[in-house]
Amino acid sequence: MRVGLKKNMVPISDEVLVPSLGNGVSKPITPEDAEKLLESVRACQLPAAESEFHVDWMGIRTRIGMLPWAPSELAGITSAALPIPDDSYRSEASEYAALALALDRAIDTLCIVEVGAGWAPWVVAGLATAKRRGLQGRGLAIEADLTHASWAVIHAQDNGIDAELIEGTPTEIIDALRSATTEMQIIHAAGWMENTFVSFPDVSSEDMGVAVCTLGTTGTDYRGAHLPHVEIPAIALSQVFSALNMRIDLLHIDVQGVEFELTSQNAGTIQSHAVTMAIGTHSRKSEGQLQQFFLERGWGLRIDEPCTAIFTMTHPTLAGFTVQDGFQFYENPFLLDQIKS
Repeated sequence: MRVGLKKNMVPISDEVLVPSLGNGVSKPITPEDAEKLLESVRACQLPAAESEFHVDWMGIRTRIGMLPWAPSELAGITSAALPIPDDSYRSEASEYAALALALDRAIDTLCIVEVGAGWAPWVVAGLATAKRRGLQGRGLAIEADLTHASWAVIHAQDNGIDAELIEGTPTEIIDALRSATTEMQIIHAAGWMENTFVSFPDVSSEDMGVAVCTLGTTGTDYRGAHLPHVEIPAIALSQVFSALNMRIDLLHIDVQGVEFELTSQNAGTIQSHAVTMAIGTHSRKSEGQLQQFFLERGWGLRIDEPCTAIFTMTHPTLAGFTVQDGFQFYENPFLLDQIKS
């Protein structure tokens, strides 16, 4: 049986909708607000400690040995502590707050799409919590690195989520997505502006900073590293969202420096489907571009945390200097109005 409910979507053009920036309604989420949101998704009963896993306050089990950068001492621990300011292996409190807000607004169904998903922590945490609340769930994780995509399958299964890995050409992937029956799909591809094939680094899975090559045929990535590359499928977000045919409660994007290009060129599709959008940012330039672009279209910016860059040595792009990702969390008032009504 297919999981998820079809919801009405509002088609919205790529054109600017309002003559001013922002929507005049959205207010920043303060640290105090974030803490309350995190508390709202606390599991009443946490699983017992297991040697391979770290269990967090949401009851999410993470296989620490699978993540090369995660502190090994986290394995075998069940922790009720909130991730403030961060959890030391996945993210900061603000990203958890964004997930919690999407969950708190869900009524019957929660739909999460994660682009540049890695091991899909946000889809898995969202679906597992939704299931605990008695909600239906549909999750989609799009990941360009095959090893990371396989991690996502394992992470989902470790948390009781029925997941499948989808591979193939762009057309085959979209066709498989349309007929999928599991509650979560992990797609081995890059989320993109069109169905095509792109060049992607063929490196160790420990490198979570790799990205689709946008510097021609130089074999150089955005950081200036000379890397071997392989060809992988890329799928248009417009076709992905059409195949899902659902309103997306949370769209999470972390694509290592091409976040503005990806979102701006898919703006109409995103605005007609996504209630909220969480974006990992990788340069001050992209942060400003995103703010200008989405605020003038009436979106509200609830969380704005700039990235950190150190301008030493040389890199071919601004994103190459970034040592700590930033984070922006937007909400779409046009779809929020539907939820409130």
